[in-house]
Amino acid sequence: MDEIKATLAIEQLYLTPDEERLLRDFAEGRVSFSELYSFVVKNLKKAEAA
Repeated sequence: MDEIKATLAIEQLYLTPDEERLLRDFAEGRVSFSELYSFVVKNLKKAEAA
């Protein structure tokens, strides 16, 4: 998790608490890859619209 946050910080990007929780849940096997993927795609579409 620290490596991901550091990589994002280099690009001046930061995780919201919900994004961090989802990523942690994925890392611990509580969320499937397809759920994580759906979340990412949905948020990318929101960002493109903004």
